[in-house]
Amino acid sequence: MKKAKRHILSFIVLLLIISLPGVPAYSAVQVKGELITVEAEGFAPILNGAKNAAREEAKRSAYRDALEKALGAYVTGITEMQNYEVVKDKVFSQTTGIVKKIDIVTEKVGEDDILYITAICQVGQAALDGILGPAVLDALGNPRVMVLLDERIEDEPSFLSTAESEVLRVFEKAGYLLVDSGQSSLLKDIDLNAIHAKNDPEAYRQLARDFQADVLIYGKAYGSSFARQRIEGINIYGVRNTVQLRAVLSNTAYQLGSETFEEKSKGVSVEDGAIKGLKIAAAMASKSVVNKIAYALISGSAGGIPGRTVKVKISNVSFNEARDLKENLQGVSGVTGVYQRLFRDRKLELDVVSDKTAEDIASIISDLGFEINDLSSSLVEGTK
Repeated sequence: MKKAKRHILSFIVLLLIISLPGVPAYSAVQVKGELITVEAEGFAPILNGAKNAAREEAKRSAYRDALEKALGAYVTGITEMQNYEVVKDKVFSQTTGIVKKIDIVTEKVGEDDILYITAICQVGQAALDGILGPAVLDALGNPRVMVLLDERIEDEPSFLSTAESEVLRVFEKAGYLLVDSGQSSLLKDIDLNAIHAKNDPEAYRQLARDFQADVLIYGKAYGSSFARQRIEGINIYGVRNTVQLRAVLSNTAYQLGSETFEEKSKGVSVEDGAIKGLKIAAAMASKSVVNKIAYALISGSAGGIPGRTVKVKISNVSFNEARDLKENLQGVSGVTGVYQRLFRDRKLELDVVSDKTAEDIASIISDLGFEINDLSSSLVEGTK
């Protein structure tokens, strides 16, 4: 990426993608396997003749250059976002483990007594994903995810929910918040089979809203035998496993296209083979959907509005007071979203997405007659 583009990067956020098609095939950036190889430049002044110290500082400068170029190769689009600096700082503060290798190709000292180096750096894609994922999710307002799959083995409902559990695990590992598992008992009163049979996105969207989920992952997971052979007196079953995932955003009804993965497996029973294969297929499908959701939200294509997320916890508050506080916060200039996470036993939890700091939010809440008990960079706690 040229220097002019690097200056533009100070005003944008870089988006995650599922894969890397269409990356420009020029020598400065090459993508191979899990590594992105870039040609980077670094420089540092030589102070008091300390050339070795300048070389180390120039290498750190090259790290930053390599990261910006690698990030540019890792994205499919850009969008303006006010807290991009926060995202960038999170990446740059953890160069160790992200830049896997650096080889200095050229080194020279300029007339201004500055040491300039050119280096070939290898940047880990997985490390980039691990740093950017939580930062981007924070910018999205920490969306809560609910997962409901129609899971069957040989046309019979699977009591283990292998695929659903794997999808939840992948989303939790990626940093998404999950709907409180304690609410799962409430699903007993809902005819999920009827909802699955209709396969109506609007019905799934309403279900997500009822459970205060921002995103509902739904679809099918099924395993069926296609072969059987007997080896040393033991029946071995070949099982074809398919997982199809879709997603709907409860706020805007935006629907993501389906992701379908198939995995063939073997087991001493159809159930054994299905459990093995469904777990693998579910992992592949959900990893794809994880980034699709982040991309849809942060790009604005799904109506998502990025901003800083501040968690608000208020105790000893009545239902009417909680409702009024939420409505007042929604009316504040610069607030783009107020998400109620919990109201139970006179305790209220909100996620407030805005361009304001936690101190700003605390001040607003205090003016509304609440006592502030604790304050951090991302949390405001108070009482009525």
